[in-house]
Amino acid sequence: MLDMFDKSRIGIYEYLHGLFYNVVTKNVYPIEEPQELTASDEKDGFLVIRIGDINDASEFSGNAYGWVRCYVTAYIPTKTRGRLDKEKYSAFEQGINTAIENAANAPANAKYHVSETSVLSMDGSEQSNANNFYLTFIKSFQVFIS
Repeated sequence: MLDMFDKSRIGIYEYLHGLFYNVVTKNVYPIEEPQELTASDEKDGFLVIRIGDINDASEFSGNAYGWVRCYVTAYIPTKTRGRLDKEKYSAFEQGINTAIENAANAPANAKYHVSETSVLSMDGSEQSNANNFYLTFIKSFQVFIS
């Protein structure tokens, strides 16, 4: 069967990396957090981007497209004694929201398009591979592929 749209996972990761790199932080990693963190990762925090299953939503009439749910997790270092660093948390949240909004407002004929109506978010905490404690902010959204 002939693929009707580009289902490259690497292409989607590159697209997402471009959305968040330098808009939120320069510390952006695909799939999982790195095994070894840089000094900047530990001090300033970092993002991890993930993508779910690529869904084919092509129509019988020949319109070919698909979509995928994507996730961006901000790892935000805490202040002393594990307290929330409100300034860093706010900066990550605003940066992620801005990147998603910019992508949703991109020209309709772009290869990838973010749907602002599909955005979900949550927060939590996580121990890094390097045993550092981070508060996390997670945003999930759909990317449509043409």
